[in-house]
Amino acid sequence: MSGLFVRVSTSLFAGLIFSQSSEFTQQYVQRLGGAANELAAVVARFDASAAREGLPRDVAVERLKSSADGFVARQGDDAAATIARERDVSRRYDALRAEVPVLRSFAALADPDWPMIARTVDDFRPAIPVTADGLFLTVAGFAGGWALGAGVSGAAGMRRRRKARRAARPIDGSHLG
Repeated sequence: MSGLFVRVSTSLFAGLIFSQSSEFTQQYVQRLGGAANELAAVVARFDASAAREGLPRDVAVERLKSSADGFVARQGDDAAATIARERDVSRRYDALRAEVPVLRSFAALADPDWPMIARTVDDFRPAIPVTADGLFLTVAGFAGGWALGAGVSGAAGMRRRRKARRAARPIDGSHLG
C-alpha cells in the first residue's frame, strides 16, 4: 500500500468522524437537556408533596425507604435514584452548555452518560459540517488522520528498508571487517 494512499484514507476517515462529532454532541446535549427538564419536574413534584407534609426532601426519602411496606420502601429507593439522576444529568448538561462549542465534543467524552450516548447513537443522523466548529473539527480530524497515516506509512517503510538491508548483506560475514 502506498504511503500517500494510507495518509489520504486515514485523513478522510478521521475528518469524517471529527466532522460529525459536533452534530452528535449537539444531539446529545439536546437529549441531556430534555432529560434534565423532565427529571427536574419529577423531583419538584416530589419536593412539593414532601413540603405539603412539612418534610424536607431527605427526610421524606428516608421515611419512604424505612417503611415496613416493601412497596413503599422501593418507592423511597426510586425517589432517591431519581433525585440522584436529576442531579447527575443536570450537572452534565450545564457543563456542556458552558463549554465553548468547538470543545464540547471533547468535554462530552470526559464525562459521558453512557445510556444517553447509546440512545443518541441509535437516533443519530449525520450532518454536513457547516458551522465554524464543525469545519474546524473536520480540518483537525483530517490533519490528525494525515499524521496518523504518515506514522503508519513511515513505520511500514522503515520495516521494508530494514528487511531490504538485511537481505542485501553478504552471508559469509566478509562485510564485518
